Amino acid sequence: MNHRFLTFLTLATLLPAIGLAQTTATSGKAIPRYDVEIIVFKNIKAPTSKEYILPLSSPSKGDKLLDLSSPGSLAAAAPQGYELISDKEFRLLDVAARLVESSRYELLLHTAWRQPGLERKQALPVWIRGGRIYGNEYTSIDNEIDILESIPQLNSNQPNEEQNFAFDEQTLESIELQLQEQQSRKKPHQGLYELEGKITIALSRYLHTYTDLVLRSPRLKVDPKLRNAAQDSYLAAYAADTRILNNHSLKEHRRMRSKNLHYLDNPEFALLILITPYEVPEVIEETPQTQSSESE
Repeated sequence: MNHRFLTFLTLATLLPAIGLAQTTATSGKAIPRYDVEIIVFKNIKAPTSKEYILPLSSPSKGDKLLDLSSPGSLAAAAPQGYELISDKEFRLLDVAARLVESSRYELLLHTAWRQPGLERKQALPVWIRGGRIYGNEYTSIDNEIDILESIPQLNSNQPNEEQNFAFDEQTLESIELQLQEQQSRKKPHQGLYELEGKITIALSRYLHTYTDLVLRSPRLKVDPKLRNAAQDSYLAAYAADTRILNNHSLKEHRRMRSKNLHYLDNPEFALLILITPYEVPEVIEETPQTQSSESE
């Protein structure tokens, strides 16, 4: 095999390690690396509640992050020591299998990546997606939030001023017209993922995990087993609510210990996360063999 090709192949394989080595050389301190494996699942039999769900915006992506679903993003993050881990290296396959077999839970995502242990300002947030993809007939609650935030009563800067949420009919009609107008101008999206958001793993004195995830589900859910005439009339009156996706948020900061399985949740969905120290394998240099001269 061509020696130049072998050299190129070796450099491409060691690219993340080379990037870390340069960072280490400037700081004078070895940067640890970690394997991060996550499982996200939703609770199918979550307790139904009639409480009002406050509208929450979807997480913002920002400029600098690692999108696990984007080959370009993965390539850009590789020199910084971030890389996707093959499912052959997963440690939580048994846990995921039990969730798949369970009638109480539904597996949304099982993935893993490798990254350096950096302070939060330097660490890249990792953007994840999972679950079903909602088509163009659905719209996010984010559209309504934009309109609500434009209403003066909701944006008062006076600390002692009481907010008036009892809108008159004229205001309500104005909001409805704005929603309808925005809906007519809405560009078709590429699909809204059921699960979406970012996870940041940072290292200071301890490991820290910052999550900003949402689980999207229709504001008004329909259970075919409970359909009756009363429910049908209710659905007819509020049909639009079956196409608006609420955001159920899992936004949390948790200090963690490596090699321990950690659990974060809200009533709708949960996250399992395992952070394991990664030892960079030593590169063994092979001495090139010289061809023996042909015997006379």
